[in-house]
Amino acid sequence: MGQEKGRERCVLVGLQMNANGRELLDWAISRVAEEGDRVVAVHVCRDSDLKTTTTLSLIEMLDDYLAAYEGFCNLKQVALVGRVSRGNSIRKILVKEAKHRDAFKVVVGANKYYSLGGSASLAKYCAKKLPPTTSVIAVQNGKVLFERVIAKPSPGGEPKPMEKVDISTPRLHNVEAGIDQKEEAKDDDSLGGSVTVPVQKPAEPSLGWPLLRRRDDARKLSVVQWVMNLPNRSLSFTRLQLDLIKELNSVLSNNCSNCRWFRYDELHRSTNQFCSGSMIGKGGNSQVYRGCLANGQQVAIKLSKLSEEASTNFLLEVDIITKLEHKLIVPLIGFCIEDNTLISVYDYFPKGNLEENLHGENAKSPLPWAVRFKVAIGVAEALSYLHSGCSKPVIHRDVKSSNILLTDEFEPQVSDLGLAIWAPTNSTYLTHDDVVGTFGYLAPEYFMYGKVSDKMDVFAFGVVLLELLTGRKPIDDENPKGQESLVMWASPILERGDFMELLDPDLNENYDEVEMRRMVAAASLCITRRARLRPQMREILTLLQGEEDMEARMRCHVDASSDTLDCEDDEAYPCSSIRSHVGLALLDVEDDASLASFEQSNLGSLDEYLRDRWSRSSSFE
Repeated sequence: MGQEKGRERCVLVGLQMNANGRELLDWAISRVAEEGDRVVAVHVCRDSDLKTTTTLSLIEMLDDYLAAYEGFCNLKQVALVGRVSRGNSIRKILVKEAKHRDAFKVVVGANKYYSLGGSASLAKYCAKKLPPTTSVIAVQNGKVLFERVIAKPSPGGEPKPMEKVDISTPRLHNVEAGIDQKEEAKDDDSLGGSVTVPVQKPAEPSLGWPLLRRRDDARKLSVVQWVMNLPNRSLSFTRLQLDLIKELNSVLSNNCSNCRWFRYDELHRSTNQFCSGSMIGKGGNSQVYRGCLANGQQVAIKLSKLSEEASTNFLLEVDIITKLEHKLIVPLIGFCIEDNTLISVYDYFPKGNLEENLHGENAKSPLPWAVRFKVAIGVAEALSYLHSGCSKPVIHRDVKSSNILLTDEFEPQVSDLGLAIWAPTNSTYLTHDDVVGTFGYLAPEYFMYGKVSDKMDVFAFGVVLLELLTGRKPIDDENPKGQESLVMWASPILERGDFMELLDPDLNENYDEVEMRRMVAAASLCITRRARLRPQMREILTLLQGEEDMEARMRCHVDASSDTLDCEDDEAYPCSSIRSHVGLALLDVEDDASLASFEQSNLGSLDEYLRDRWSRSSSFE
C-alpha cells in the first residue's frame, strides 16, 4: 500500500518481554509492517513490577530485547521503537497509546488461558474503543484469531504524520519475535512514567539501506528485495537468510570492494525474466544467465539454491573475492538473495571460456599460438597472485579451462572461486574428508588423502598447459584405450622428450619454439606426482616468462626426483586399497562434472597406476 512522501504509518504491538512476545513481534514486522512504517512495541509496566525492578532497568531490558530486530527492520526498511508505559490496565494503556500515535494497526496476543470474554478479549476491547480507521488483530501461534478490518477514512480523515525522533545508529542482529497477554481486572487510566526507547532509525528517502552504506555514505547500495509474506516461508529459513545477510553486510563493510547488493526485480528484468533464451550455462545446482543492466553493462548472473551448506560456501566466496584486486581475476559485481535463491553477478565475457575456444564445437578456428601462450602467462600470473601476492593466500581448488574466461583481446580471466579457501598459514597443507573439484584436474595427494595445499592448483594448471599445448581435453573417452587421460597420455612423451608429438596438429607448426619449450617444461614440473617437488606458481611464472634458466631448473628437478625415487612414503605410493584417479575420471560423467565426495571402489590399483605413470622406464605402449 503506497504512502504519501513524508508520512509514515504506525503499527502498535502490545507485548511482554518473553518468548511469546518475540513470536508476535516477528509476525507483526514480517506480515503487517510495510516499507516506511514505524512499529511501536509497547510493554506495560504494572506497579507490582516496580517492587522488584526500576523503570530505567525495564527500559534497558526492552532496548536489549528489541536489539535482535535491527537487522530485520533494515531488511523491511521500517523503524522500530520500544515504549515502556506504566499502568495497571493493559487494555486501557494500549488503547491510549494507539490513539496518541494515530495507530494504523494494533497487534496483540491472545491468552489461551483467559476465559472471560474469550482468548481475544483484549483485541475486542481495543476494537470497541479505537476509531474505525484503526485495524485490530489478535494473533496466537502465528494464526489470526480476531481481526477488525480497517474502515476507509473519510476525505481529509487520514492519520496525521508521525513526529520525527532522533535515533542512534542501528546495530545488526538476528531476529526472532512474539507476545503473551494477560488481562488485569483493575483499571488505571494513568500513562505516567511512560518512556520511549528508540531502537531503529526510520528509512531514509534515498535509495539503499543505512546498514549497507558506510557511515560516511561513500558507498550507495541497492535495497535487497525482501518478501516476508509468502505463506511457505518458515521462521528457521528466515533466520538462515538473515544470518547470511548479516554476514554479507559485515564483509562489505570490511573491505573497499565495489561489490554491492542488487534488487531482484533489476536482475529479473535484465535477463528478460530469466527466460531460457538468456541461459548460457547450467550445472547441478545452478544456472547462469546473460543479462543487461539498466546502464547497458553486460553481466553474467548465477542462480544457486540456498541451503545451509550453500550459504556457508557463498559467504566464504564473497569474503575471498571481495578482498582480491587483480586485473586477471573476475571480480564479483554484486549479489542478491531472493526467496530460496542465491544470486551472484559477474562481468560477462562474449568470447566465452578457454574450454569452449579450445575444444568447443562452435570454435571458429584453432587458437593461434600467441593466444595460447598469452593465456598461459596470464593464468600463471593470476594464480601466483592468489598464492603469494594477496594479503592472505588463497587456494582456488577448481583451476580448469572452463573457469578461464577470455576478453575480446583474449586476455585470460580466472573465474569461479566457489570452491576457493584461505590457505593454511601454520602448516603446509590441510586435510579434508570430502574431495571436491573436477575430473582430470585433481592432484594425486588430494584425491588419495584429501591433502589441500596450493600445490593442487599447480597440478591443475599443469593440466591446463597440456590442453594449450595439445588441444586435447583432460578426459576424453573417445580416445584409444590408455589415452583417455591427458596426463597419462602426455607423461611418457614428456619423459622421452619427444615434444613435437605433444603439439596440437591444428597449429600447423605455427608456434614459437622457445615459448613452446618453456611451456612444456612448466607443464612437466606442474604435474609432478609428489606435491613437494612441484614448484610454486611464482616459479612457474618466471619460467614461462623466460626469467629463469629453463635447463638449470629442469636439472634441479631431475636431481630432486632421483633423491626421492626410492622413498616409498604415503604420498608417493599409497596402499592399493585407494583407487585410481583415472578410473574415477572415466566414469560415465561429463568432462566438467564436479566430484562432491568419493568412496573407494573396485576400479583398479592406484599403486600400480602411479608406479607405471611415473616410472622413468614406462612406455604405455
